[in-house]
Amino acid sequence: MAELNSLFMDAAETKAAILGEGFLYKFLDEGIMKDHFCVLTDKRIYVKGTYFHNTDGAYRIRKGDYTIDVKNVISTGFSTARFGGVFLLELFFAVFLTVLTGFFLRFVEIIDHIYFGMDSILWVCSILLTIGLIAVPIYYYFNPFKIFVIEYGSGKIAFLAFEYLEDDFRLFQRQLYKAKDALSSAASDRTDYETGEAAQPEKPEALKELSSAFSILDENASCSENMHML
Repeated sequence: MAELNSLFMDAAETKAAILGEGFLYKFLDEGIMKDHFCVLTDKRIYVKGTYFHNTDGAYRIRKGDYTIDVKNVISTGFSTARFGGVFLLELFFAVFLTVLTGFFLRFVEIIDHIYFGMDSILWVCSILLTIGLIAVPIYYYFNPFKIFVIEYGSGKIAFLAFEYLEDDFRLFQRQLYKAKDALSSAASDRTDYETGEAAQPEKPEALKELSSAFSILDENASCSENMHML
């Protein structure tokens, strides 16, 4: 079984949350990638498998590995999206159902010796096709898919919301913003320290000269004391 931290860029990273835990451990146990998983650490988000990617206003299916720095995450949340591939599949199904109906009526004619007539069969098929071509766009428009989106600097990563429980997504969100807040706090502390170091004022030239003069007087006084003692 492979170790979880073998997936991380930095072995010191700590796991914070997982989407698709079952797929993750199956991958670690057997090396089989069936769907996808998303692992959040204290520094990065690791996505492996099939996911939706949006860089130009449209979501497209991608398959592979993707890594996002937590500090670059802009927002997360639920949204809706429509996928052109699904629309084409629905249209294909409507046409396929119409053709299947035509063959079925023709089959009934042959087996049961019930004569419908080719005109009647074509009429029924044309009605079904018309209904399908009207219903599919309406259904497509009014029933978009619910997705969970992670937006970062140059694009968006998304997953279908029905793939996991909503509580899993909410937990992932909470842990993500905890990690983001921790990184922001650490960066702020470092910036304050560097700023404080740089802001320490140098002594003015006049003050430097005055300090040098006092040092010389102290040395002369010390010499005088030594001579009196002699």
